[in-house]
Amino acid sequence: MSGRSILWISGWSIPPEWLAGLARRRLPAWKHDATAPSARTLSDLAASDADMLGGFSFGAQLLMRMDDPRPRLLLAPFGDLKAEAGLGGAVAATRIRQQLRQLRRDPAGALADFRRLIGVPDFPDALDHEELAWGLGEMLAPERPVPSQPAGTVALAGESDPLLDIPALRGILPDLHVVACGHAPEPLLAAAASILQDHRP
Repeated sequence: MSGRSILWISGWSIPPEWLAGLARRRLPAWKHDATAPSARTLSDLAASDADMLGGFSFGAQLLMRMDDPRPRLLLAPFGDLKAEAGLGGAVAATRIRQQLRQLRRDPAGALADFRRLIGVPDFPDALDHEELAWGLGEMLAPERPVPSQPAGTVALAGESDPLLDIPALRGILPDLHVVACGHAPEPLLAAAASILQDHRP
């Protein structure tokens, strides 16, 4: 499909421009913009005239809870990262709290450890640490229901993703595409490109 546009919400600690660059390589006929996950994300989406909304990881979680009729492209999504919630996440709440403490004590180490876990580069740290702490706080928020996603939504997750519980995720995203990969976005984008060739939102 050509002449279409997508606005991405990147994942926790993932520079939006890096995610958009990967997406442009896999979906070169589309226009891609990206924003970081933050308390301002909702206003960023409302101001965008993109045809589709995309989210990676924590960005996908935020997107899944937003009231917007546009179809979504969800990469490594979860309804709630906490394993205890049973909404697709596989990370214990105690581990998220440890990550928050490490972020405050040793930001560079916290980001490097997380990026190594999910298989992405350890980017130069130019991110807003307050926004990163806000993101972990959102992941620790009480469990909330996940609404049905708009028609035309495409969701993909890696079968060996260390952050996700695939059977639980299928419970909230029954049309989930499971890909032979982990959490990193590039293999998911490659699979999404094939799906979107015939996708008609």
